[in-house]
Amino acid sequence: MLNAVVKEELAVNNRNVWRNEIVVLLCIGEIFLMMGLSFLSPILPKFIKSLGIEAQAIGIAVGLAITAFGAARAIMDIPAGMIAKRFGRRFLLVGAPLVVLISALGCAFTTEYWQLIIWRILQGAGAASYSVAALIVLGEISETSNRGLYISFFWTAALIGASFGPTLGGFMGEYFGYRAVFFCYAALALLAVIWGYFRIPETSLKQNKAQLRSEDPNLVERKNSSRFLFNGNFILISLVALLTLVTIGGTQATLVPLVGYEYLSLREGQVGISLTVIAIMQVILSPVAGRFSDKIGRKKLIVLGGVISALGLIMFVQSSSYWFFLFSALVLGLGRGIGAPVPTAYVSDIALKENYESTLACFRAVSDLGWVIGPLLCGYLKDIAGLSLPFYLTAAMLFLIVILFGIFGKETVVRKEKFIR
Repeated sequence: MLNAVVKEELAVNNRNVWRNEIVVLLCIGEIFLMMGLSFLSPILPKFIKSLGIEAQAIGIAVGLAITAFGAARAIMDIPAGMIAKRFGRRFLLVGAPLVVLISALGCAFTTEYWQLIIWRILQGAGAASYSVAALIVLGEISETSNRGLYISFFWTAALIGASFGPTLGGFMGEYFGYRAVFFCYAALALLAVIWGYFRIPETSLKQNKAQLRSEDPNLVERKNSSRFLFNGNFILISLVALLTLVTIGGTQATLVPLVGYEYLSLREGQVGISLTVIAIMQVILSPVAGRFSDKIGRKKLIVLGGVISALGLIMFVQSSSYWFFLFSALVLGLGRGIGAPVPTAYVSDIALKENYESTLACFRAVSDLGWVIGPLLCGYLKDIAGLSLPFYLTAAMLFLIVILFGIFGKETVVRKEKFIR
């Protein structure tokens, strides 16, 4: 009997070690990719201008470049889930960074604006494929009691890359030229390819054999519904993620740099620092938020994070100095850190076990539409009405949807009551 207990404990420990190793491997690959991608944020408006775009059309031009990336992500999400199910996770975890590598080199040699759009589409397809495969792996090797923490680690890894990227990209573009930024992006994508090929194993077959994904009895009824994708909770959380991506891809990535340049006459390096402040706040808070979501539930953090993010967006257009600009970045980063990583854990909680890949991919496709809608909407509104309107509009939409989710969404984490014997 004792030997059986010891063997069971060893088996559990081995599974935990294997799970933790997979999380670390995925996070390192994400750091490489996100550092390279975030290089582009502070230099993209001026790089596009260097391609011959006139100043009065720069808002929509930057928006379209970001939308091209987001559209490719949204379109690729569901096919990526199907590919992961058919060919395994490793196929995408190695192949997607290779696609990003090719696209980064293409951007470096771009001479016309339309060429940049094509390469940005390829970047979006590669980024989507890696993220979908990684999130599928994290969801299937985790349980409700640690899923928020695992996903927050992956989110934090992305933010670590995003923390260094804008500052390095800004100064690199300022002192070495804008094309040097794309070459560095390609080098980091190459590191991700090498890392994935030699270090990341296939998980889908091992997952089935070891039965790592356990069933949550509190969610069985929801998982058995054939109309799951029309479930109110799934729709609400998908809209939260959609509006979050609208504000990230539209207001934050497209317009925050323009606020710095047009309102405050900042340099590229200063804008890069402010974007890094947003990312650093998320790096600090995301693991804490992930762990708390496993303990106290997902809803509270999603709502709180959304409200604070909306406040931070409004503060940007009130900036009259660089220091207030940085403070606005800090507040926005606070909101992102509290709420942004939790929706994915929420969807993983309620995802269909028998069609897990497609469920997560569908959620990603809906949320990634924010990269399509946000940049175009915000860029267009900026060009016709100035910088303030898109900030107020997107902040209001985000605030409204998180409040609706707080009222009508159901909690997925059931707190365990302590009984006195």
